[in-house]
Amino acid sequence: YQRRVHGSPNPKNHRTRASLLVESKNTKILVDTTPDLRFQALKHNIKYVDAILYTHPHADHIMGIDDVKLLSKNDRPIPCYGEPTCLATLEQQFPYNIKQLNPLYPPKIKPVPISPYQFFTIQDVDVYPFLQEHGGINSLGFRVGSVAYSTDLVKLPQRSVESLKNLDIWILDCLRYSVSPSHIPLELVLHWTQVLSPKLTVLTHMSHSIEYEEIKKMLPSNIVPAYDGMILSNLTVTESS
Repeated sequence: YQRRVHGSPNPKNHRTRASLLVESKNTKILVDTTPDLRFQALKHNIKYVDAILYTHPHADHIMGIDDVKLLSKNDRPIPCYGEPTCLATLEQQFPYNIKQLNPLYPPKIKPVPISPYQFFTIQDVDVYPFLQEHGGINSLGFRVGSVAYSTDLVKLPQRSVESLKNLDIWILDCLRYSVSPSHIPLELVLHWTQVLSPKLTVLTHMSHSIEYEEIKKMLPSNIVPAYDGMILSNLTVTESS
């Protein structure tokens, strides 16, 4: 596809891999450990996280796992929540981060298996995982209160659709304008937002075929494209300092 944002002077077109930091009064939860994690943490002053959620084990969502060792606030393994198949992939590819293989290198993460449609709690945050279809594999979306995160999907089971009603904010996959075997196109994004009627939809995981100002002009006022450093709070959008 055409790299429409290559060399763009607009910083909102300079995208690292899709990730999310959920913050409450007492808790910080990272969603996925992208290959850009170190850069993202330094740029946005993320000094620690209390837990990590994994959507699925594709490389663009897990390969920054070696850098989580610097995000533990007490030098203990960080709890990492994911489906058993995802956690098994992490253990296979990064056993030294999970098991004590050498006395000099303690484990950095603690796997915690979860199942779709079963609530779990991280300190003061209740998390509801729901199933998504992602072109031959499943991924997880996560709902926290009235906010949901749905990256890397092409289809939603009906039970997941029911889980996404009455949202204030839906952060939703939109890889490109055209059809993809594993990501939803813009046309389907517009359809789902009409069906589920979230107050605000934020498009994430956009490829470099999507130019920020161009797509912004195409969208209704309740749908906005994401950009690196975007902060969402009570339907208000601000930028990371």
